[in-house]
Amino acid sequence: MRTFLTVLILLAAWSTTALAEHQTGKVDASVARLGAFSREELTLLTPYLSQGPVLLTEFQNRQTDLPAVIYAARIHAPAKTVAGVIGKPSDYPSFMGALTAVDVQEVKGQMTAFDWTWGVTLFSLTGRNVMTSYAGDATRGYRFDIRTTGGDLGIGRVMWRVYREGPHKSLVVFSSRLDMRDANYITRQLASEGNAVNRTINVAVAMVTLLEVKAEAERRAGTYVDGEVATKPLRRPRIDMTALRPLLGRGDLVLLDLDGDTLQSVAVVGRSGVSVGRVRRIMLDPEEFGQSLLHGTCAQVIERTDEGIRFEWEIPIPLLHVGGEMVLRPSPTVVAVDGISGTLSKGQWRFDTHRYPGGEAGVIAWATFDPADSPKLIRKLIAGNTHFSHGFVAATQLSVMRSLRSRAYLLGR
Repeated sequence: MRTFLTVLILLAAWSTTALAEHQTGKVDASVARLGAFSREELTLLTPYLSQGPVLLTEFQNRQTDLPAVIYAARIHAPAKTVAGVIGKPSDYPSFMGALTAVDVQEVKGQMTAFDWTWGVTLFSLTGRNVMTSYAGDATRGYRFDIRTTGGDLGIGRVMWRVYREGPHKSLVVFSSRLDMRDANYITRQLASEGNAVNRTINVAVAMVTLLEVKAEAERRAGTYVDGEVATKPLRRPRIDMTALRPLLGRGDLVLLDLDGDTLQSVAVVGRSGVSVGRVRRIMLDPEEFGQSLLHGTCAQVIERTDEGIRFEWEIPIPLLHVGGEMVLRPSPTVVAVDGISGTLSKGQWRFDTHRYPGGEAGVIAWATFDPADSPKLIRKLIAGNTHFSHGFVAATQLSVMRSLRSRAYLLGR
């Protein structure tokens, strides 16, 4: 558990924003509102769902509400098959790699109460859930309401919605909200750092759950694509920032490009709340931008050449060496940052801005990097669990957007 603490401190450092997000109120996560996508929003997201899952992390309401994460994914399996995977918790350990045990305590009508144990290479967690299942129909689809009533991840609520898109295709919307403030001592201490830690855990755990349900449903339907696929060169995603503007008023949107189990790239888009000029001032300053890439980073320019600006970066965390060299290539349009050595030495990040009417900057960031190209503790954490690795990448890319926005805000103060 001490090792787990160290790893989560690293995750927290990568996701905590420059504006401290401390709790000023307390909302019961087991009954708090769970966000969803409207039909219009799902239609808007359709082109992106063809590439992989999308997720929206909502902004807090005056920093009194807990982070809510909303996922949507297309699954190539009948809705009834997907519902059968979600609705039988006793089968979870057979296809969820990190879920080592499920003990069903009670079944009463539509309700199933069960205990679970979730573990990876370095640690294990336990908890208690109560699931209520609602029969599906052509309009509302299947629905599963899961409440986490206690355990190492505290309390919270998860909502699954499964919609029929055709005889062999489904759309799944997965909403999650976890509250570690009522968890065990270790996670309570982490949660006291603010909502950023809660958000990171929500993103990573929800991603694992969603992708493993998707894979199992497609196995049962005979449509699952097994094995790794060759990676492609990093390319700018096609994103309609104008159409997405209202949705980005709710939170930041993360888009995954998945080929089977291979993550080709991950993109995050968001509204900055400040001008294009202010955002690009940070993007073109290696020391400012280096600190924005990972909050808590110390960054220093070491060389300026015609090819770009090399800078060193480091996160001073005890017992871990997290840092290395990167090169920033300025441009009036796309700003490129590439790893050279050290942690994330093979990573590639690209950034651009979109000017909305009135001058507000929308930010588009897309990247590819391998979490295995990280300190030993992170490599052990994700070892043997591809889906957890994808969750880690999504959470990290999200933290880049949050940190960049925070530094842009502070720059104008």
